[in-house]
Amino acid sequence: MTRERPWRRGRPVRPSQAQVERLRALSGVHADWVNRNLDASVEFQPDAPERPEVSDYNLHYLDVNPPADAEQEFHEQARTLFGLDPETGRRV
Repeated sequence: MTRERPWRRGRPVRPSQAQVERLRALSGVHADWVNRNLDASVEFQPDAPERPEVSDYNLHYLDVNPPADAEQEFHEQARTLFGLDPETGRRV
């Protein structure tokens, strides 16, 4: 028996204007965070020996390890933008 999935039918639904604005704000927060916290000397190594021969490394992976407090700062800012508790991520 096939399960009905009405949400997969029809045209895609555009996010609300509020959601679009939150995502744009998140993009800005992320760009600022990157400028403040990531070292520009991170090397792109798609041919490193530990990579599988067939790899999509260049599309999906980042070799960055920001300090834990910097990462926490980003998550708190992102959660706040989306109306979540900055520390727990729960709805407020």
